[in-house]
Amino acid sequence: MTRIAVVGGGIAGLSLAAALDPDATETTVYESQPERSALGAGLVIWPAALRALTRIGAWDLLRADATPVPPAAIRALSGRILLRTRETGMVIVPRPALLAALHAVLPDSVQVVAREVTDARALDADIVVGADGVRSVVRGLVAPRVAERRATPYAALRGTRSTVPVEVAGEYWGRGGLFGIVPMGAGAYWFTTHRSGLGPEPLDAGALIGEAQAVFAGAAPVIAETLAAAAPDTLATRLWITPPLPRYRRDRYVVIGDAAHAMTPNLGRGACDAIVDAVTLAGALRTGHVAAWEARRLPVTQAARALSGGIMRMALSGIPSRRR
Repeated sequence: MTRIAVVGGGIAGLSLAAALDPDATETTVYESQPERSALGAGLVIWPAALRALTRIGAWDLLRADATPVPPAAIRALSGRILLRTRETGMVIVPRPALLAALHAVLPDSVQVVAREVTDARALDADIVVGADGVRSVVRGLVAPRVAERRATPYAALRGTRSTVPVEVAGEYWGRGGLFGIVPMGAGAYWFTTHRSGLGPEPLDAGALIGEAQAVFAGAAPVIAETLAAAAPDTLATRLWITPPLPRYRRDRYVVIGDAAHAMTPNLGRGACDAIVDAVTLAGALRTGHVAAWEARRLPVTQAARALSGGIMRMALSGIPSRRR
């Protein structure tokens, strides 16, 4: 019986614990803030992640909460369409619903412990998996020279609203600001990003909403309406990323999800790559092919991390707004 300690009980950690063979592993998940499972707005799920969720039985529980992502558009801040998107097979789900589904498919043998891990070296396990996000305490044991997270100059708002006309769905790009809105259930999930010097964390949502209103002054009406109606519990966060990692495993330590490749949200792949990392790692641990798993997952996720940052810079550059 292989003893596995999973540091972090978010999307990556729960997906891994659900995918591990309970007859061959003794799994403990350590989560320092279990109350955070009720927080969050919308998450886009790509087809590869849907297949992984299906393999662990979570998709059947999540299906009723999922909304297909419709073809939309990338627009200038004025609302002028720059590019139309096609059908993608992606869905959007509320983060709390995804975490609830993952909790529901955990084998009975998995122990979930409400405890902060500050020194992963002290964990009594054969394998320690860092699924502990961008602030990972395990990453430094895998790649000591790039252990620290990196702050971006960007801050983000994320929230929901009760209604949105489908014809205005999509992303709005322009100098200094990015806004997006996607139908979710009977309403919509929306988000903004702009450069901000606010801090330290936790950021004040009211102050960040005020900054965003100034950044998006004169933009398409849906943006002003959404920000004016933003609730006090709107999520306001600094965007953090991991530096490039040369490896995802060392000795008994492995990192997955945001602990390995936290990126800006422009590709909508953070949750997806965390799920795929976890489910494929479970298979690699079962067969003993963890080196092959790393060889497959590292280049594709590091490329996504770099590409996402490039799209963020392009979206905020103002170049689309100057096109005729």
